[in-house]
Formats: sequence, structure tokens, C-alpha cells
Amino acid sequence: MEKNIGKEIIVLSNRIKRRMRSAAESLGITDTQGRVLKYIWEESKSREVFQKDLEDEFDIRRSSVTQVIQLLERDGLIVRESVQRDARLKKLVLTEKAIRIQEVMNEKIRELESQMQKDISEEEREILLNLLRKIKRNIV
Repeated sequence: MEKNIGKEIIVLSNRIKRRMRSAAESLGITDTQGRVLKYIWEESKSREVFQKDLEDEFDIRRSSVTQVIQLLERDGLIVRESVQRDARLKKLVLTEKAIRIQEVMNEKIRELESQMQKDISEEEREILLNLLRKIKRNIV
């Protein structure tokens, strides 16, 4: 039987996506909204986050990002706030509701990471991560 690394990665990726999609849906958000909220959560710890950042990070068109932002605003998960240096710029800020959702999602991610790493030694984990990095570099 042929050993197909790509197939194994796809199967694993699909399982992770299904788990995270289910967790997000249980909180009333889509998996895309969850990824956007996580990005804003992480990045806003050290800097202001703008629509352009989402376009660049997720490599999606402005119109698509606009739709996501509008839905997040409608659902009370983010607000757009003017910045002092340029009133035309609107930074994206999570609401308390979004912060609570993100805290639950972070816990779900920790649980999934723990489950994935069960019975894997620290040495095996480092080997796996190094191999995955090499594979990523090989298919740039």
C-alpha cells in the first residue's frame, strides 16, 4: 500500500476543522467568524487591527472581509472605532460578548491540542513539528 503523506494530512485537517466548526457553532458563530475573532483577539494585544489586516492575513478580497465584519457587527461581536491619528481609519475591537466566546473557544482549542498530543512524547512532538515545517517549506 502506498504511503501518502498528503492524504493523511488532509484527513487530519478535516477532523480538526469539523471539531472546531462544531465548537464554533455551539457558540452561535461560524468557523470563519471564529478564526477572525481569534486573529483580532491575538493581534489586538499588541497593536490596533484594521480591515486591511484581515484581508492580508486570510488572503481574501476586501468585499468578503467587509461582509464578515458587517455580520460580526450585526451580531454584537465587534465594533469599529475611529483612531485619533486618522478619523478615516476604523480599528476593529472585540465586544465583551466576543471576548467571552473567544475564551470558550480557546479552552476548546486547548482540549483538542491535549487530545491530539495524548500518548506522544515531547521528543516525538518536536520531530513531528520539524517534519511538518519541512513539508510546508517544500511546497511553497
